[in-house]
Amino acid sequence: MNNYKWLNNVWFIILAVIIPLAASAQKQPQVQEISMRAPDNVKVDGKMNEWPSPFLSPQKTDGYLNAYNSSSRVFYTVANDDNNLYFVIRGLGSGVANKMLAGGLVITISHLIDHKRTKAADNVTITFPVPQDVKTTGMILSTIATAGELVDEDSVANRKQIDSIGGIANKQMNNVMKEIWVVGVKEIPDSVVSIYNTMGIKAAAQFIKRQPIVELAIPLKYLNLDINNPVKFSYNIRLNVRTNDNPRNIREDAPSPQVLMTSVDVGTMHASNPGTMFMLAPTDFWGLYTLVKKP
Repeated sequence: MNNYKWLNNVWFIILAVIIPLAASAQKQPQVQEISMRAPDNVKVDGKMNEWPSPFLSPQKTDGYLNAYNSSSRVFYTVANDDNNLYFVIRGLGSGVANKMLAGGLVITISHLIDHKRTKAADNVTITFPVPQDVKTTGMILSTIATAGELVDEDSVANRKQIDSIGGIANKQMNNVMKEIWVVGVKEIPDSVVSIYNTMGIKAAAQFIKRQPIVELAIPLKYLNLDINNPVKFSYNIRLNVRTNDNPRNIREDAPSPQVLMTSVDVGTMHASNPGTMFMLAPTDFWGLYTLVKKP
């Protein structure tokens, strides 16, 4: 599949997903307004089955979660239990999947709640998925695009094949997503830890209906947070971009279009494309949270 056709498929998939979800997204806050306990049966597996949606019913889970941030195009929920802080993030559209894979998803926890939080010395950052190289990113997104083509043709008749291709995409992700980057935790001097670590940091990613799902669990002790002394703190959710073909070379400021277009091989993409600016610059937002004790 050439670059032009691949890009057309990606943008078609984005629109096909965004349109039916738009009405529900409009009902949600841009930033989560409540604190909540994690479900008792929480499992970090990228499947999101146990997370209720307040915008459907307590019995249904369909990925709408507690907030929808339109600038970053993600539904998300932040929650806690006595030991962990959880993030559940669902990207809306293949453009989000592209940014997650190419630039990484970065979550920052800060004890400050004012403008100084952006550069606070004791901030903790967790990156997962970590940035992948161009070949890997293209391989996974092409698989998802293939599933999208089958949905367009006949989603009912092609259901078995669509599910099979979705499984292939998840296997491709699981084969390469073996690391979590952790910065700011004194107990973890090496910034790279395995997803199989024994420190209690958990991360998983899957595609559900061709949308990227990320779940994270971070022990409160590494964040210097205590369920017995709940205080308000800040969190930041950021979709980065890659500036060249070295996946570890990630900038926080927006790169030039020429550099990014070389990095992700966008070919004939141009500024008039509605998703181009989203792909060219990092997107992020801040929220506030206070730990919730068990009733």
